[in-house]
Amino acid sequence: MKCRQLLRILPAAAAMLVALAAFWSCNESLPAYHFPDHVISAQVTVAEQLSNRVGPPGYQKSHFVLQVQNTFDEPFYDSVDIKGSVRVWWKRKPQRYITLYISEQNLSTPSLITNGKLLMVPNQKITFDFYWDMKSSDSIYLPYEMDYTYATLLRVCDYNVVCSDPEQFVVESSLVLYDKLGYITASPVVYTFMGTECRNCGGGGPYCPPGRGC
Repeated sequence: MKCRQLLRILPAAAAMLVALAAFWSCNESLPAYHFPDHVISAQVTVAEQLSNRVGPPGYQKSHFVLQVQNTFDEPFYDSVDIKGSVRVWWKRKPQRYITLYISEQNLSTPSLITNGKLLMVPNQKITFDFYWDMKSSDSIYLPYEMDYTYATLLRVCDYNVVCSDPEQFVVESSLVLYDKLGYITASPVVYTFMGTECRNCGGGGPYCPPGRGC
């Protein structure tokens, strides 16, 4: 009688051991998934002073382009959470700076995002555009603080327009594109800016109507 009971128990125990072994082997073959490193990169590809036609004396502007590229060897598709900042500061006067905040509105091609997700194939690039009116975070128009000492004699840069000494500004930026990848940082970029003023209280020309610059 005992032998018969033992024969009945052994197959059930063997089946349980096989099931446990399969469970553990499956767990070992499926480790937790981690997003790959270095999926995207960022760099400032444009940092420039706009021309007098776009930013005349008293209303000067700068333009920046931040480029993001898929550096992974496969397409990447996930939900996006665009945020970050572009910080621009004056090398000669570091206390004069501005912080421009990044959002989806800065994206040059917002149609790439559908239902809150973005697909980027390998080496694909997308860009963000920014314009700065040359006012610092404390609302100071910085061209007014530039040096025009020798402008009258040496730097008549347009009709009735004089230019300041060249000044250097540093552009630093970081952003989140895909919410699961966190922040990426672009290397700092330096660009040159020259302030402009109207000579002789304007007095004519396309950029200096009478009275401007008095």
